[in-house]
Amino acid sequence: MTPALDPSASLHQLFTGDLSLLQRFIDALPVHCFVKTPGNDMVLINQTGAQALGSTVQGVRGKPLATWLDAGQLAHVSQQDQQVLTQHHTVRFDETLWDAQSAQYRHNLTFKTPVFDAQGQARFLIGLVLDVTEQKTLENQTASELQLLELLATNAPLPELLAAYTQSFEANFSGVICSVLLMDPDGIHLRHGAAPKLPVAFCQAIDGVVIGPMVGSCGTAAFTRETVVVSDIATDPLWQDYRHLALAHGLQACWSVPILSTKGRVLGSFANYHREPRSPQAHELLALKRSAYLLGLSIEHHQIGQNLAQQETALRESEARYRTLVEWSPEAVAVHSLGMITYVNTACIKLLRADTAADLLGKHIGELLHPDDRERGLARARQALETGDSIPMTEERLLRLDGSTVSVEIQSTAIVYDGAPAVYVVAHDLSKRREDEETIHHLAFFDALTGLPNRRLMLDRLQQALASSQRKQLHGALLLLDLDNFKQLNDLQGHNVGDALLLQAARRLQACVRKSDSVGRVGGDEFMVLLDIGADSASHAAQYAETVAQKILKQLAEPYTLLGKPYASTCSIGAMVFMQGGDGRDSVVKMADAAMYQAKAAGRNMACFYDPAMQAQAVARAEFEDDMREGFERHEFTLFYQIQVDVQGCPTGAEALVRWRSAKRGMVSPLEFIPLAEENGMILPLGQYVLETACTQLVAWAQQPATAAWTVAVNVSARQFAQAGFVDDVTQALKKTSANPLLLKLELTESMLVKNVEAVIAKMNAIKALGVSFSLDDFGTGYSSLSYLKLLPLAQLKIDQSFVRDLLTDPNDAVIARTVVALGHSLGMRVIAEGVETAAQRDLLASMDCDAFQGYYFGRPVPPEELFTAARCGGSLAAPAGNCCETG
Repeated sequence: MTPALDPSASLHQLFTGDLSLLQRFIDALPVHCFVKTPGNDMVLINQTGAQALGSTVQGVRGKPLATWLDAGQLAHVSQQDQQVLTQHHTVRFDETLWDAQSAQYRHNLTFKTPVFDAQGQARFLIGLVLDVTEQKTLENQTASELQLLELLATNAPLPELLAAYTQSFEANFSGVICSVLLMDPDGIHLRHGAAPKLPVAFCQAIDGVVIGPMVGSCGTAAFTRETVVVSDIATDPLWQDYRHLALAHGLQACWSVPILSTKGRVLGSFANYHREPRSPQAHELLALKRSAYLLGLSIEHHQIGQNLAQQETALRESEARYRTLVEWSPEAVAVHSLGMITYVNTACIKLLRADTAADLLGKHIGELLHPDDRERGLARARQALETGDSIPMTEERLLRLDGSTVSVEIQSTAIVYDGAPAVYVVAHDLSKRREDEETIHHLAFFDALTGLPNRRLMLDRLQQALASSQRKQLHGALLLLDLDNFKQLNDLQGHNVGDALLLQAARRLQACVRKSDSVGRVGGDEFMVLLDIGADSASHAAQYAETVAQKILKQLAEPYTLLGKPYASTCSIGAMVFMQGGDGRDSVVKMADAAMYQAKAAGRNMACFYDPAMQAQAVARAEFEDDMREGFERHEFTLFYQIQVDVQGCPTGAEALVRWRSAKRGMVSPLEFIPLAEENGMILPLGQYVLETACTQLVAWAQQPATAAWTVAVNVSARQFAQAGFVDDVTQALKKTSANPLLLKLELTESMLVKNVEAVIAKMNAIKALGVSFSLDDFGTGYSSLSYLKLLPLAQLKIDQSFVRDLLTDPNDAVIARTVVALGHSLGMRVIAEGVETAAQRDLLASMDCDAFQGYYFGRPVPPEELFTAARCGGSLAAPAGNCCETG
């Protein structure tokens, strides 16, 4: 009989025998995780923890914690450790620590667990650290808002209310200095409202400022009715007239939101000042806007109260004046005596959807009160009559004559009307406020561009679907899809074209599914489809998911019309069939994401279902990308150069080729890292590094007579060239290195030039004006067109190596090469052939009047110092026959 395997023993052997697997396991945790000795030597840490220390996993492991913490911090850590070791169990610590990088306090939950050996000696401390800053901030913000509403409910004076709220807000956000400015009744000046921590002299100086388009943050926000974020007062033009005033009081940043009434009228501004330049994080900006909304309600409530008080005074002085004011009041006004309505104004008739006043006069107020609010409303009316006082504003629901319900704020006051005791009622329609609340809800859960559910709502629906599948024991499916090459469209054509594609793709997706299914936009060009299949087997669910996926692939591959121009696009889909078990919501999404990347890797425009091997590939891809970014930061990327020679075989320069010598992976092929860099955007800093390094090499060559006239050719990616600031990048590289621009040659590919030709020509001419020349790489392999070729300011054509490779055996390739040479010369360009590997290839090309050559026959790509040595010594650079110019 085969002995049963002990899973615990296997797991123990797995983790004790493979530290790298354990490291990968803890790296997958989204929280800071570490293991250290009681003496504060770091034993193990995950990537999140290492990044928090500003280091790497390898850089932390085995090092003392004192490497990163000062004496005070170490004392704090040791005090915690002693408590954990004394109590012999896991201890939780709530901490508030200053984060210099984000210039704010961070709130952490730290859990520490002691590990003892068989003799009871403390061996290790295991720690987990969770960042709960945003949760804490939201809790505090909610508490502040509740305090504001409580003050509002008690009719606290407006100055007291504003001061209390700004102080509470400042307590929630460290370093914030709040300011509330109120719109003057004239509608053009801002007056001081509340600013507990703002210097008094500064408040006095800006009190009464006139709003306008260039009046600091607050004046501009009130004028434009839009949020204004000034991250650096010292440089922002909005502060040009007030800069010295703000800086003199140590104020260096100001974010301001206009305070609007429920009808859109500007009531003032709410601002956050900071004593250092900084931009708001998403939760800070959200808190600022929420506060402005609540302050708007408070100010409007105060103004309404003031207006009502003024109206009551005027009404008591003159009944005629009273009737005139009430009749034209925008608020609904009614008077009732013994519960019977005796007067209503025009606004009240409109609010209750009556045709005339006669429809309401004589009715008992109980008929117009919602059944759930009727007893409370009648009690309020009795209280007003019995006490003779004004009853504070309260929220109630009224029944309109058409049967609908409306929520209002009602204030009741005892008066004498036509010589008899009566109750004067003012009702404020809350419909606009409800609409605003619905708008806020929509913004929180739906995508602003497409109107589809956003990531937050889709994940919530997925969680519900998982719970339902577990309860009913039925299968569902999740499709995660990404539009292929969308980033390239955005970069080359602009975001307005990208938005047009997203809108059309969203509509097509919705047409591919049933009403019971959910479609959401969960990222830039990423969509999620949740299929409510209800299948009793995984195979049936997979079959249906495959049918829907194929339908989506077909629909999204149909041609688009984007801003009047045709465009073709496809998508890649990852599918995951689920029934709640061991896999939670996040796991299902990760598995679908891994399947989607498998579809992209397999050639795009296809759907793939998840299998465990995909997850390994996704992890490997992520690790490769992390290694590439770390390698760039550690300067592991370098340039090799491949010599270029003229028809006599004399060196004329070289092409710069980027190489990656990874400390972890060894020499990595450009075929592996260049496509990924193009996809994740790293090609931009990498391309600028290549450009500046090549220019530096030009300066080095200029110091030697033998190489002083050498040129350097630098490949430019489509994404790099499409950047709006590319001309400035080239200018900066030349200025930074003092390289001769006449010796710099930028190599472009045909695919970069076929769209927006006029913009491309303008950018090329701007660079050409610097003295830099252009070479068209891989000519003949893409979208060759004489119509644009004759317009481009090119100095050189490059015959692609695919034509040179079979030059001696394929007559068609020979014809193409000869045609390219003739075409280039007829347009006034020089022609260079790449991939020349034999003397026979070189001789045939020379007989075609080809001007220059590049390839293994003359030299492989080598570091610059080896290239220089080869050039001085002749080496393989000399022509196979004939005389060569002097090389020094």
